[in-house]
Amino acid sequence: MSRRLPRAALGVGLVVLALGAAEARAEAAVVDTAAPDAGVVDRDAPTVAARLQAPDKVHVGDAITLVVTAISRRLVPVNLPGALDLGAFSVLDHKDSEQELGDGRVRHEFTITIAAYEPGDKEIPAVEVTYLGKSGDVRTARTAALPVKITSVIANEPEPALKDATGPVAVLEENRTLIYGGAGLLAAALGALVTWLVVRRLRARVIVRPGPPARPAHEIALEKLDRLGQYGFLENADNRPFYFAVSEVIREYLGARFGFDSLELTTDELVDELRRSAGRELILGEIQGWLAACDLVKFAGERASVEECVRSLDIARQTITESSHPAQSSENAPDLPVK
Repeated sequence: MSRRLPRAALGVGLVVLALGAAEARAEAAVVDTAAPDAGVVDRDAPTVAARLQAPDKVHVGDAITLVVTAISRRLVPVNLPGALDLGAFSVLDHKDSEQELGDGRVRHEFTITIAAYEPGDKEIPAVEVTYLGKSGDVRTARTAALPVKITSVIANEPEPALKDATGPVAVLEENRTLIYGGAGLLAAALGALVTWLVVRRLRARVIVRPGPPARPAHEIALEKLDRLGQYGFLENADNRPFYFAVSEVIREYLGARFGFDSLELTTDELVDELRRSAGRELILGEIQGWLAACDLVKFAGERASVEECVRSLDIARQTITESSHPAQSSENAPDLPVK
């Protein structure tokens, strides 16, 4: 029993020494990557990494994206320095964002747009990420450097050589497109204006074709009297419609012959108008007597025989025929019927 106890104690001691050595190695690894002082474990130090988002071939002046990622505890502030020194690369723009990972940690992502203006094999230096320690002091963690090859846009690789001389380049060139276009539009506008004026002038010229000459008033009156005579007359019949019709024909003819409205005038008014308009071309006394005889049949109820009707129709024809020619004499005046 006494011998077994020292051996057990010795085994326990070896296990403790082994665990201590392993812990010491882990602490040394953290110190190398994140802690500011060797031998001190900084549990607030974020885990940082950098990656490059760029095409396979980067030319001089091309914008490329450098993404710096830092994963830290939620209460540890993490930032980039105010002024980034990236050597041969110029900073064009940068953005930052945060994302909760759900286990008490926060993912910080800094997107930096950079460009290089000299060709060759370049290296994006390590980017320092700042954070606050427990005591409030500012500490840093660095990413790894990234190599980048910048290609010249005018290089003739792999055997550089001068290009052949090019021909002269026209700096100023006369361009008459606008002049020709404007002249064409002006010509089209002038053509349209001339066409419009010609069409307007043609439309304004109203061609008035002379119609058939108006029939003389005496021809129309004689035609109406002929139709009245075709009806015939009856003995002991009421011939007032005939007298109304024949007197209207004579009145209409006289108004058309001497230029006045005669249908609405009384017999006396018609004679007065004829005296002013016809003058000596009519024998007014005979016409007045004939109209008065017709009025006796029309309005006084006096009956007229067949012979009187025929006689009145003949006098109407004779009056129209003789008055259609100027300067009728009184020698050929018709005899009016006596009532």
